[in-house]
Amino acid sequence: MGSRNSSSDPVYDRRPTWAKGSISRSDARFLYERALQANDEVLVEVGTASGVSTAVLCSAADERGTSYAVATYDISPTFYGDRRRKTGAAAHEMLSAEQVAQVRFRNPATALDVGNDFPEDSLGFVFIDAAHKHPWPSLDLLAVLPSLRMGAEVVFHDINLPIVNPDWQAWGVKYLYDELDAEKQADSETDPPNIGSIVIPSDKEAFRRQVLETVAAHDHEVEVPAPTLSTLLGA
Repeated sequence: MGSRNSSSDPVYDRRPTWAKGSISRSDARFLYERALQANDEVLVEVGTASGVSTAVLCSAADERGTSYAVATYDISPTFYGDRRRKTGAAAHEMLSAEQVAQVRFRNPATALDVGNDFPEDSLGFVFIDAAHKHPWPSLDLLAVLPSLRMGAEVVFHDINLPIVNPDWQAWGVKYLYDELDAEKQADSETDPPNIGSIVIPSDKEAFRRQVLETVAAHDHEVEVPAPTLSTLLGA
């Protein structure tokens, strides 16, 4: 990784006070840097929530000075932390009108919709920050995997959530990130880091089997509808 910069700070400083539960300043810097380095016109986000991270992604893509689009997905049309506000509302407050015009807000929608919107091997960058309880992070990765090409980067938030915040005993992201055998990078500003990325290897089928093994290796922390499991696990 190159030297860290603080270019995400100006947009991060515009986050509204109501946008609780968003990524930290250090997380935003890592996400911004990875998006800035992405050699991809389209950046995808799974888990819009308030839209703070959406604004960070859009700001990074805008700084690259090339054509770009951000597609962001959330299962709810309203922000979970304040149901009076629409999903992604913070992005509208943090970005210019021109930048917001480059964002496609998809809600209600899930990671499965990413596969419907983008063809096989077409994506090079995805940020996953949706449901954290096992097995949802693994299922979200399985859902977007067909659309990811070899060498694509997937950034995960809350890779050490139960350690960083013991009040949130959701282990799904940690199980997945720790157990994947792939090229990884993690935030160097915090210890332990709570945001990191993996690179999709050339053998996507072997990688998929790794993700399936993680799904099966741990007790599920939340019930997943049977049709969803069947679709994603290939049962």
